[in-house]
Amino acid sequence: MSKADALGGSATFDAVAQPMSSRAASFAAFAGQTSEPPASPTAAHNETPRVPVDRLAPNPYNPRATLAAIEEMADSLTGKGVIQPLTVVTRAAFLAAHPEHASDLMTVDYVVVDGNRRLAGAKLAGLDDLPVHVDDSLAVDADTLLETALTAAVQHEDLEPLDEARALQRLVEVHGSQRAVARSLGKSSGWVTQRLALLNLTPELKQAVSEKTMPLDVARTVGQLPEQQQHSAAEQALKQRAAKKRERTKKAEPPASPRTDGAAHQASEAAEKRSARAMADSDDELQALAQELRSRLTAEQVEKLIKLLMT
Repeated sequence: MSKADALGGSATFDAVAQPMSSRAASFAAFAGQTSEPPASPTAAHNETPRVPVDRLAPNPYNPRATLAAIEEMADSLTGKGVIQPLTVVTRAAFLAAHPEHASDLMTVDYVVVDGNRRLAGAKLAGLDDLPVHVDDSLAVDADTLLETALTAAVQHEDLEPLDEARALQRLVEVHGSQRAVARSLGKSSGWVTQRLALLNLTPELKQAVSEKTMPLDVARTVGQLPEQQQHSAAEQALKQRAAKKRERTKKAEPPASPRTDGAAHQASEAAEKRSARAMADSDDELQALAQELRSRLTAEQVEKLIKLLMT
């Protein structure tokens, strides 16, 4: 059994073309054919060949667990067209490496190695055909086909982190070591190790990564610890990150400008002047009251009033 057989396929291949109707099968048998003739790519001079969408099948070894954002892809293809051709192999080349899929590929002529999300988006958008690049050398054997699909997926920046980690793990199984995978991708061994660490996370932390509530650098560091230490380490790392963010925000606050200090000084002076005026007004009122009392009271009565006020 090859490594590709041991790794198995994915659910995305189950929705490949439907089998022939009984009537179509009868006509094919009468004509001495077991399937429709392959659709050769059509292209004008110096143009990329194009293949009808219904003659293309998705890659059964697509590393993506799910094909996300298909509607956005469909809108993009409708508005801007397909900028990058899909990389495909012929049905014959694919079956030479994976003969067990013969019954699944009755009505298609090509299998997509790179571009499965574009294919799904094209079907949703109702496009008739797609530009392709045919390269049967990618399907020389099962392991080469698998490695090509995984490498293409890892090199896509929009691959989900956990899907990327699973793809790298399968590449390790194909190549035999993380160092060999790093060499194949043109990356460092540390780059591979950090991404594979996500597969060691607890289910709760993996969920946080999927929901994008856990920073990837924290998750990749925590994933290299034993499971029983991961949650506390993650909480500590998040607290430290929050504290550093508060410190940066505090340092980024601009110092008080001279103009602001001047305005505060002016406000203080105005308050002092208002207080002085209030005291002056109070003295004036007391003077007026004393004058009125002297006019109404005798000297003896004034002395008695003062004594009463002092007691």
